[in-house]
Amino acid sequence: MSMWMGDPLCDAALLKMADRGENPHAVIEAIISRGISAVPNPSEELRQIWQQISIPPDWVDWERIERGARLYRRYGVQGFTFQGIGTLDTYRFDSIAKTLMSTGQYTDDTAFNRFLLTCNFWMEVSEPGGMRLFAPGWQVAVRVRLLHTLIRRAVIASGKWDVEKLGMPINQAGLHGAPIVSSIMLSQYLKILGYRPTDQEISDVTHLWRYIAYIMGCTTEFFPDSVEEGIQVLFDAFNAEYQTESQESIRLCQSFIAAFKPRPDSGRRQRLKDWWHYKSIVGQSLLFVTPDTIRVARLPKPLFWGVLFLLLHFPRNLLQETLRHKLPWYADRLDEKKRNERRSWLNKFLKAADLEYRPKPKY
Repeated sequence: MSMWMGDPLCDAALLKMADRGENPHAVIEAIISRGISAVPNPSEELRQIWQQISIPPDWVDWERIERGARLYRRYGVQGFTFQGIGTLDTYRFDSIAKTLMSTGQYTDDTAFNRFLLTCNFWMEVSEPGGMRLFAPGWQVAVRVRLLHTLIRRAVIASGKWDVEKLGMPINQAGLHGAPIVSSIMLSQYLKILGYRPTDQEISDVTHLWRYIAYIMGCTTEFFPDSVEEGIQVLFDAFNAEYQTESQESIRLCQSFIAAFKPRPDSGRRQRLKDWWHYKSIVGQSLLFVTPDTIRVARLPKPLFWGVLFLLLHFPRNLLQETLRHKLPWYADRLDEKKRNERRSWLNKFLKAADLEYRPKPKY
């Protein structure tokens, strides 16, 4: 059933706002800035959303959430990169590819900016206190929830979506899958690069993402508590739909990799840095993308660059992990360094005007 269920509460609230002629972005901005009292005569659906996002459920453990956020920050920009590259295999599912293509923001010249917006979301939800009421991370999570609902409605209304074959756009399977990739799979896969999170740390980062998913409309009663359960959920999700070799899937994969190519208007020194970054992205596809998807999408050959990237990063990461686990003062310094690294990297490319979580439908 998870393939055929979206976010019933937010979907219903959006319909009610449409009936009233209300601007959903203005309504949500008022709520996440000042609370439900800032909305004149709110609908019952909107009141229910406010109750859900403003009152943490009994299972929320704030100490675990903060510990989980700290581990997530540990991965720095590398964590963002994995979450981008690690989703290329999912682009071969029509339910995902067609939804992303409908937004007009994941291919060609728009791919990099869309990725940066997602990175900003990942950064804000994992900052200290980021998921507290009215905190920037909490606000962005609610904005993305509305974005998903608007995309869902636009795709269904286009008449080009086969519900019987593909289920609901941005369905509960996807709302579960993405947070699992951002917690369990991220922590497991990055062990390849020398990271050494403990089982408790992985459990804590999973707890963080369970709460983020809850705020974003995910029915989290079936959210995994362990690595084994998370792998099983993703296995089931991957086997619920056949992978395709569609042109949409290929274009999405190629656009993501190509988004990191050096820009011709950059200076020579910057182009050299961007060239190395691009080659590192190509190399990481060796580690985090299946050979079949690399073949189908006709991605650049990753073997040389993947081995080189591994040799350069594994020793440093392993040393940092050893020191982090043994020396609390070093762990604190490393956390601060990674926080600054993430924000500096994003600020290099994103301006405040770019931080707009709104769909630009293709249909």
